[in-house]
Amino acid sequence: MEPPKGNLVKRQEKIKDILGDLGIAGETVTPSAARTIEELTNLGVMKGYSTIVAVGGESLVNKIINVLVTQKISKDTVLGIIPNDFESMLAKKINVADLRSACGALKFRKLETIDLCQIEPNKFFITQAVLENFRNRKILFGMETLSGTAQFNQIIIKPGLNIYIHDKTLEGNAFSRLFNWLLGKKENDIYSSFFKTKKIRFEAENANLAVKVSGETIAKTPVTLYNRPRVLKIIVARDKIK
Repeated sequence: MEPPKGNLVKRQEKIKDILGDLGIAGETVTPSAARTIEELTNLGVMKGYSTIVAVGGESLVNKIINVLVTQKISKDTVLGIIPNDFESMLAKKINVADLRSACGALKFRKLETIDLCQIEPNKFFITQAVLENFRNRKILFGMETLSGTAQFNQIIIKPGLNIYIHDKTLEGNAFSRLFNWLLGKKENDIYSSFFKTKKIRFEAENANLAVKVSGETIAKTPVTLYNRPRVLKIIVARDKIK
């Protein structure tokens, strides 16, 4: 569990009550100055726990993932998640909408093996990473058989190494966009690029641009990213019967 602050204290007690009602028992730990998230996760793996549950935000989840993926002894360890924010991409990825559905997913234990993105050398993320710049700027990229430059104001990187690059200068001016909208004209997206690869490197000239996950900077350019297919087992909620 994340270190409790403010309303998190009551929330974490509620989680423990719900888990108790569902008959789920386990050891509860909280990172501190004495024991980091990575150390506690590694300790749980060494003790032979088959499931590690992250209770908190994506930063906590990704730090746990770093241990589970890099430790060979943990290849059969499953990750469960109880997110802080049920409107987040993290909550949507595991198909949970509130505390009860997140806790209930742990009980029913539906497993899914997912892809992750790796930032060299050993940082992983489960949802998406973003590079943003208020104004367009040039970035150099290199893939397996292709290299070049692109103009961008936003780059989004998702697991599977799905890349989205947005070039703001191609959108046209605000007046023309408003005029087309008033006339009901549908605008073709000629200012975005989408592609998928196994490996990519980004480098900005004379700048170290932040690579952010959930608003937190986890790396700076130059960065090299890899797709890591089917490397992590997570618990997801069962689909609702319609």
